[in-house]
Amino acid sequence: MLTSLKVQAQELDVAVKVIGNAANLTDRKTFEQMENMVKEFINNQRWTNDRFESFERIRANMQISIKQDKGNNELVCDITVQAYRPVFKSSYETMLIQFTEKDVPILFDPFRPMENNREVYTDNLSAVVSFYAFLLLALDYDSYSLEGGEPYLNIMQNMLVNIPSNAKSYDPSWTSSTSKKNSRYALFENLNNPRMKPFRRAYYEYHRLGLDQSSIDMNLVRRDLVSAIKAIAQTDQTYPNTFLMQSFINAKRPEIIEIFKQGTGIEKLDVHNAMITIDPSNATAYDQIKS
Repeated sequence: MLTSLKVQAQELDVAVKVIGNAANLTDRKTFEQMENMVKEFINNQRWTNDRFESFERIRANMQISIKQDKGNNELVCDITVQAYRPVFKSSYETMLIQFTEKDVPILFDPFRPMENNREVYTDNLSAVVSFYAFLLLALDYDSYSLEGGEPYLNIMQNMLVNIPSNAKSYDPSWTSSTSKKNSRYALFENLNNPRMKPFRRAYYEYHRLGLDQSSIDMNLVRRDLVSAIKAIAQTDQTYPNTFLMQSFINAKRPEIIEIFKQGTGIEKLDVHNAMITIDPSNATAYDQIKS
């Protein structure tokens, strides 16, 4: 991970937006209060012991969509997260992940400060946002060094272990027993599962050995990206249809298509075949690679 001895800044630079699907769901003031609280909470504290310059901060978007107001400050939300990282010696940013977690219950108290839930669970909004912060760190560090995000996976694991039973009943996404496949527990489990180690290696190779070399030789970059994508496809065969894989592909689909439009015939064929096995519901989109 990049470091600086001169400037010590917070690690995350997250743009937060809170919206409602219908005007009558909740008071607009609630949107503004939650938006400001989450933005200040995630961006204005240190999540690691590492040193970051301002330009090194991990950029992300978080949209909280309030879909139901149950009264007494009890809300049900969908939360969408996108995270980015710069490509070395380039003005280009690559999206690391894009996912939406649905039906997240929140008891929002605008007069109660949010707290880092690394050690102790205080409330669901603070805990969910804390969990996402460590997830973004794990993914970013994994993209710079092989399994470099392991310390943050350990923090996420400790959070899951320490979530009290009443909180798990309130929000089953903290548990393996949730009926939701696309849960935060699933994201942790997918990253931590030994069957996904080839994915984590390919994820590192895709970013550090592939994209970060794009200023040197794009032909070599495509060769290394083909190898990484084929390894990712093989992982998906071994451990199919994971939330993590889906979230990775949602982020990378447009990028992969654009890169391999310029590929050789063999590269185009290999990537097309790999991607339609991983992402069959969007198979027609990959026809652009072959055209």
